Amino acid sequence: MDQTLPLSVPTLLTSYTLAFRRDARQLVAWGYEDARSIINSQREETEITGFIAEAIENRLDDPQTPKRFDHYAISEDKPISGHNLTGKSRRRLDIVIGSNESRPRAKYVFEAKRLLTGSHPIGKYTDLQGLQRFTSGKYASQYPEAAMIGYMQNKNADYWYKELFDNFAKDKSKSLSIIATLEKISVLPEFQNEWLSKHKRNDNSIIDIYHIFLDCT
Repeated sequence: MDQTLPLSVPTLLTSYTLAFRRDARQLVAWGYEDARSIINSQREETEITGFIAEAIENRLDDPQTPKRFDHYAISEDKPISGHNLTGKSRRRLDIVIGSNESRPRAKYVFEAKRLLTGSHPIGKYTDLQGLQRFTSGKYASQYPEAAMIGYMQNKNADYWYKELFDNFAKDKSKSLSIIATLEKISVLPEFQNEWLSKHKRNDNSIIDIYHIFLDCT
């Protein structure tokens, strides 16, 4: 008797290895480094993400890239199945790094947002189109962690960290479902501006969100 699950039922992953967490970031770090010369404060979020994703693809195709990265693939702007949405109406993720080393296959989701005073304040980073996509379970619902990337297009990491910290502190409606607030963390030396927060999803499961701020001025 076939015991496979229907496609509509996701298989939950309870944890990621440090190696997967690190390697997913390494690919994004390489992509950012290789695309840095064409990233600036005038670029749209989709442009920056596209540049980084293309650079990651090139790194994965490069014979000089370490062999362990043969197990990885990238999806840019990947449609999300489920939630009764089909075709073009499906929500899309920014960058997804997938690994074929295990089943179910692990996927690391990176959701990117511009950070620019005036037009793109921290509230847009944490609203229903940002961080709350994870806490609602619309994004990465079957995964234990994910990452938000803040494209800093003015100011610096200290400024945007304080903005995020204050935004968390003012979450009176509990819409962010914070169970552990921002903690400075180092997963990869290239990412000096990274913090971790923990949130409860609408279904009461826990998701770790890593916040990575990149200089895009």
